Amino acid sequence: MKRSTLFTFLYLALGVCLTAISFGYSNLPSGLQTSLLINAGASYIACIFNPFLRERTIRFYRSRNSSVILSSLVIGFTIIGMIWEVQSQNWAMEAFLGSFSRLIIVLLFAENIVIIRQVNFEN
Repeated sequence: MKRSTLFTFLYLALGVCLTAISFGYSNLPSGLQTSLLINAGASYIACIFNPFLRERTIRFYRSRNSSVILSSLVIGFTIIGMIWEVQSQNWAMEAFLGSFSRLIIVLLFAENIVIIRQVNFEN
């Protein structure tokens, strides 16, 4: 591994949590369990390829003057959607778990914001 960052460990922790939740609750609907396992797998893949993708992203943003507005909007809308889903289902456990599986989107775009700010600070 070239260079591990905080986000590498966050992807790993998210994958472990999603896997543990998926296997720990035997009474989950099969669709929700499948969703949790797919997102756990995506989180593991992001953990493995994070150092390579990070370097590629840094090279991509060095050639452009980028802002963090789009990434911030995606994070905001994702979190609002998660809260809306949980609230509309009367704070049910299945709604929490369904929302929890979308945290990988928040992590990916949060890492993108950190990379953009790092590149903009260097320039």
